[in-house]
Amino acid sequence: MLNEYLIKNVREDYFVQVAGGLVRRYEVSGLAGRSVHLPCEVDKASCGEFHSIKWYKSNQRVFIFSEIGTVRRAEGSLLDRTKFHYMRNGTESTLEISPLRIEDEGIYKCEITYLAVQEACSVVQFVNLTTIAEPTYQRITFEDGSPVVNGSVVGPFEEGTLLTVVCESGDGKPVANVKWYNGSQQMQGDYRAILDRDGTGVGINTLRVMLSRSDLGSVFTCEAVNVAMEVPYSSAIRMDVTVGPLSVTVSGVDSSVAADSIVELTCVARGARPPARITWYNGTTPVEQAMTDANLQEETSEVASADETYETHSKLKFMASNYENSAQFTCEASNDIKDPIQDTQILDILYAPIVRVRPENITVNETMDILIFCQYDANPKQLTYVYWYVDNNQVDIGGRPEKYGNGNVDHPTLLIKNSTAKDMGEYTCRVANEVGNSEVTNSAFVSVQYRPQVQVLLDPVEPVSEDDRVNVTLICDVQRANPEILQRVRWYLDGVLLKELPECDGNETMYGSDSSLCDIDPSRLLLENVFRDFHGNYTCEGMNDAGWGPRSNDGELIVYYPPGEAFISYQPPMVVKGRAVELSCNVDDPGRPAASSFRWYRGTHLVQDQTSSTWLINAASLETQDNFTCLPVNSEGEGMKNTVEIDVLAAPAFIDRLPPYTGALMTSNQVSLTCRVECSPLCEISWYKDDYPFFNETHYTIEEKVLPPDTASGDIESIVSILTWNMERWPEVGLDRERDNANFTCTSSPNVAGPGVTSNTYFRVEYPPEKILISQESVSVVEGEMLPKIECRVLSYPESTYTWYRGEENVATGSVLTMDNGIDRKQAGQYTCVAQNKHGSVSAVTECDVQCKNEYTRGTGDQSTFEYSCRMIHNIPEIALLCRHVLRVSLLETSMVYGFTHFCDIPIT
Repeated sequence: MLNEYLIKNVREDYFVQVAGGLVRRYEVSGLAGRSVHLPCEVDKASCGEFHSIKWYKSNQRVFIFSEIGTVRRAEGSLLDRTKFHYMRNGTESTLEISPLRIEDEGIYKCEITYLAVQEACSVVQFVNLTTIAEPTYQRITFEDGSPVVNGSVVGPFEEGTLLTVVCESGDGKPVANVKWYNGSQQMQGDYRAILDRDGTGVGINTLRVMLSRSDLGSVFTCEAVNVAMEVPYSSAIRMDVTVGPLSVTVSGVDSSVAADSIVELTCVARGARPPARITWYNGTTPVEQAMTDANLQEETSEVASADETYETHSKLKFMASNYENSAQFTCEASNDIKDPIQDTQILDILYAPIVRVRPENITVNETMDILIFCQYDANPKQLTYVYWYVDNNQVDIGGRPEKYGNGNVDHPTLLIKNSTAKDMGEYTCRVANEVGNSEVTNSAFVSVQYRPQVQVLLDPVEPVSEDDRVNVTLICDVQRANPEILQRVRWYLDGVLLKELPECDGNETMYGSDSSLCDIDPSRLLLENVFRDFHGNYTCEGMNDAGWGPRSNDGELIVYYPPGEAFISYQPPMVVKGRAVELSCNVDDPGRPAASSFRWYRGTHLVQDQTSSTWLINAASLETQDNFTCLPVNSEGEGMKNTVEIDVLAAPAFIDRLPPYTGALMTSNQVSLTCRVECSPLCEISWYKDDYPFFNETHYTIEEKVLPPDTASGDIESIVSILTWNMERWPEVGLDRERDNANFTCTSSPNVAGPGVTSNTYFRVEYPPEKILISQESVSVVEGEMLPKIECRVLSYPESTYTWYRGEENVATGSVLTMDNGIDRKQAGQYTCVAQNKHGSVSAVTECDVQCKNEYTRGTGDQSTFEYSCRMIHNIPEIALLCRHVLRVSLLETSMVYGFTHFCDIPIT
């Protein structure tokens, strides 16, 4: 194919007449990697000798040949890859390129230079060289790009899976044509080509196949081919497809089967890969769970088929019974690949009759007809005989047509006409078919009855208390009846129908036959946890098979109970601290007997002295803000309590008001005013200085906090406001004793409980005593005269107190030192004035000199000594002088000094 392509593509296309000669054109194709010959015709016969032949690609010279010049040289891109072929005096020359490259493709020009130019000579010839190349690779991948090995088995894939595989072949020129085949059948794929600039490219064919059963074992082949190839590339993959079962059949029973014989069913599922699982069903229940399948056995095997699928064989064996008659036995085959498939066989099981009589208990009135049903299940249905027995004695149906009816193979039901007490007894029915006789499984009991007469009894008979929650049984006592067992009883309370027992009759959809409401004794009505609504007169009517009897006498049930639920109200609805509030405890049901007292609780505390239905609180307080509970009480106990929560409001009132006066030391580091107002709902506090509100004030800071109720003080919630002087804003000397004095006001806003309140204080800058002055620093007074006025004064705020001291003795108070009597010499000395306020104290001293005459006295003494006293002001040595020169004695060491009085002992002479 390649050689044919090359031969066909080396052709002379056309000639063109141009000035200076003819132009010849050729089309040449070459396989990359091999050699190619570019023709250039030489016409020596017509054109004579030539000087040279030059080859050009585009405008670049690639080869030159000249016999005359003995030149044979390749140039440019063809260097080392060319041979020039020419036989002297021949008509053909060729330029051989080997090996040919893809990029060698293009227009080549052969230019012949003849020595003598002729118009008819072809001096320029063009060759259009087309390069071709085989693809270098072929590969198969999945859609996600993962590689697929040539010749491998792919899968398994489920039937119905959309498989996508991609086959590509690249580097060929022209681009390879890629196709998919299933065997010899071409498959429809999505082909596309991607070209490179040099003309090579990649051919891609994407195959999307919805896999089916027919693809199992199929070989998908990808072929890639172009004109450069002798043999196409070929890659193949083999499909592994999983498929569900193709068919399922059940066989084994073709006719009727007798009960207690062995049934064997066979199920075959074909065409599945992987093998199908077999599940047997009895109806819709798996046979393993069906309780009626006796001696169940199951065997399963698998066989491989030629088409690579499997056959699954399953055998089911069991003992037949009446329960399997008309049962559908289904074989289900599945391997999770697709929905299961099924085949079913219905069994026909032959068995003897199974009999039940209905109803099992029959109660009728005398003269009523009785109908007893003989119900049976059999296969075949046709009976061979029917017999009825009463108390194991056969009933003579045929011999007494006036008494009995039916009871034969066409109508097995027994009719007893005009019943009497003699018809009472236990009835059974026995039948047979061609398979065998029935067995007695149950019987019907017949009773003939008459209507009951009843009376009501109570247990206990005495009155009951609701708090005891006792049970009271009402008994509808049969005085006369047949049978004595009551089927139904109607119970009345105060003449109104209360209940008819049992309650399930006529309500089969609501109550089953085994309902606890059906299986009760209707003659006993249990009143559980008796309470007030049970109080009254009870009567009953009884019914047996004979019908309803007359109503009974009255039976009175007395129920005592405590009062009902209380509810509390109070006035006024808005409770304000300090004002009166009255609570009322009301009860709609006072109980039996009526409530006689009430119990009040505040929180959990019982208020002992409150027993009436109303409670007046003269002044509401924080203690009133609580839960109040009321319980009505009678002899039976307490009623249901009711609790109400009272929220006590508080009109604005000062807890901590401003003092009338507030002072602060001028050098204080911290100065503040505190105002606390009790108010609920909370109010707002505002501050004023000399009646002007604070606004953007930098010298003061206002802080507020809310305090919760205080049980210790009885205060309801309150708000505290603190006005603080920002002392860092004042000069270093501190507060100014004049400019910083002002009136400050704390005012609260009103709330729903009352108006706002206001408190004022006069703030004054205080300072300690300073600049103390004393009117006389010394004074001289003659003994016995009045001390002149001596005054002491200081500057201070608050005003200082003055105290006068002589030594450590407090002798006077006040700024002026005065004495009520004339001064005594003992009062001479230094007097100190101390001026003091809470911030400090200062003192000043004055000297008081008391003038007096010298004297002595002779005292009394014993036989050895006399006592003399000498008095002198501030001159103790003179006393000694007196004693020495006047008394001619000396001071003894035992002399004592009391103020300015000195004593000396003088011996008696």
